Amino acid sequence: MEQESVYSKLAPNGTVADSLIQNIRKNIPEKGLIQVLKVTEKQYSNMEFVLGNKRGEVLTTDERLVEL
Repeated sequence: MEQESVYSKLAPNGTVADSLIQNIRKNIPEKGLIQVLKVTEKQYSNMEFVLGNKRGEVLTTDERLVEL
């Protein structure tokens, strides 16, 4: 979960990503709104974090851990 109601899912390749999106389409709630944005792992790793006065620990290196 990236933030409340925002989730990310790692797919090893485009074919798997496309099948995940198809599965979402098949299971969308009747009154739901789901938006999907496909990005590559390299694009995701280049995400920039912009913080205000509140300091938090944000890992901005390739050493971030993804648990599946």
